Amino acid sequence: MTELIDTSPSVDVDPAEYRRLLGYPRDHEITDRAKELIAATQEWYRQHGRPWLYLRPADRLEVRNEAICIDGMPFTSRRLAAMLTQAEAHGAFLVAVSAGSEAEEEAHRRWLDEKPDEYFFLETYASAVVEHLITTAGACLCAWADGEEMAILPHYSPGYSQWDIAEQSQLLNLIESRNALPGSLETLDSGALRPKKSQLAVFGLTRFAERTQRLADLVPCQNCSLANCQFRRAPYRRAPVPANYSVNP
Repeated sequence: MTELIDTSPSVDVDPAEYRRLLGYPRDHEITDRAKELIAATQEWYRQHGRPWLYLRPADRLEVRNEAICIDGMPFTSRRLAAMLTQAEAHGAFLVAVSAGSEAEEEAHRRWLDEKPDEYFFLETYASAVVEHLITTAGACLCAWADGEEMAILPHYSPGYSQWDIAEQSQLLNLIESRNALPGSLETLDSGALRPKKSQLAVFGLTRFAERTQRLADLVPCQNCSLANCQFRRAPYRRAPVPANYSVNP
């Protein structure tokens, strides 16, 4: 696999994931008003949202203790370094995804128009889109790696445990080094991204697939919500929502 640029990825957000991000308990019956907001938000995003996805393989990966060097760029993350070391990772993929600036701009307008419910449902849907895009990237990489008799590790991002969000700008600079991002993306002084409904991630790659099977923390499947995946090597950790439940009106 080389470089993948997708300017119109499929956005099939799992209703159960959207409900979870909205804060509803699994067995909670949502109101008609909430159903209307969900339907209106999905339709707005279908018409106006501009999500995108970018991934590429790193040319070089070196790990020494807690220090990680990707294509000559240094990073420090004890957790990521341990994951890569345990799996004897020999490579990595760099990923950037975004729900697009349009959703952020529209949500801001709704807030200024004193429509807090409409604001919240769109903000949350954009978060669900980002989760979906990261899952899509992982599924794409898993499919490729499986054919090569290798395995993809769980993704890791700046701001996660034991990875300072301040290193987000370094990772973005590395990903942007080929000038191929399909959309605008920048880091703020805080390390946060703009558009804020975006994410950068590193996926490790190993030739030793059996190591990921023995060590539960190295199995991305347990945190991947992609339904009916033919490459799944372990069950999803989160209890499934009952099959007869739907958040759609």
